[in-house]
Amino acid sequence: MSVVETWTDAAVGETRQVLVRDGVPFALHVSRWSDRGRRALWGETYCARVRTIDRRRRGAFVDLGVGEGFIRIDAHSRASGIALVEGQSISARVVREGGRDKAPVLQVLEVGGDGAPRRLGRHESDDALDAASAAAPELRECIDEVVEAALSRTAPIPGGGHLTIEPTMALVAVDVDAGARSGSSNAERFAAELNLAAAGAAMRELRLRNLGGIVAIDFVSQRDRAARDAVVAALKAAATEDPWGVTIAPMSRFGVVELSRGRLRAALHERMLEQDSRPTPETVALRALRALEREARTARGREVVARLAPEVVDWLMRESIDWRPALQARIGPRWRLVPEPGAGREHIDVEAV
Repeated sequence: MSVVETWTDAAVGETRQVLVRDGVPFALHVSRWSDRGRRALWGETYCARVRTIDRRRRGAFVDLGVGEGFIRIDAHSRASGIALVEGQSISARVVREGGRDKAPVLQVLEVGGDGAPRRLGRHESDDALDAASAAAPELRECIDEVVEAALSRTAPIPGGGHLTIEPTMALVAVDVDAGARSGSSNAERFAAELNLAAAGAAMRELRLRNLGGIVAIDFVSQRDRAARDAVVAALKAAATEDPWGVTIAPMSRFGVVELSRGRLRAALHERMLEQDSRPTPETVALRALRALEREARTARGREVVARLAPEVVDWLMRESIDWRPALQARIGPRWRLVPEPGAGREHIDVEAV
């Protein structure tokens, strides 16, 4: 019987939660302080005002108070059986978070509502994360490793080989590569073993990284139809516990399987990386705050200095989040930030002096 563990770490600036089955991470959720009151999150409910009905796009754009949302409508401007008109107040729930250049999608609950557009409530899972506490140093390190691995372009396949995962505007492309994998000298058997292992790994990585929409997985070529069908069956088996819903098509003659996966929360890379795949200044700043905590635990009362890229120090000094009192409550007023001219964004040098 498989055992599922929950690893949670409430650090300064963000809480990370990892679900682990039999020692293998399979789901990850990051809740950042900077999102609070600035971004519409999955499961939240809003008092919203209809701004524009756009029949060409079959949708209505609504003011949420934290930006714009989108509601799908039919040919009669109805959503969930409710006719929408411009200027109308409604209550609605976020069913898909916004991404880069895409507004969050909402579902209408009812007509009416008083006051300015605003959030009415949030999902209970986010409330639970707010109540979490800091993890032990060893567990925090494990969570750090999970997050870094989930931001990588590649992921290992059990038994050898790797996946290359490329999210694009149109779809998510996944390539299966044998790498230095060893195995049967029979090419068909080798491909079958590799592809079956890759199927489970691919579904796990999609969930871990919050990747959805259309996904194309390019498996190693197999001639035997039964073997190709077995790979599709393995994908379906791996998707049975996915809460977002997965639809899988048959494998093409070229060894490509297309699938559609619901995307409720924003993709991890959109939250933590720039479009050029560099970590955002916020991502590096929060790593630096964790590094300050780590060094302070062994510094025995000495001042702890963090030398960082100027743009990372700038992000912290703008105080986009209330990190100062939180850090002081954990390590006391014995830290200092020093901009390091010419340093790359990911540069973090923390030491006790």
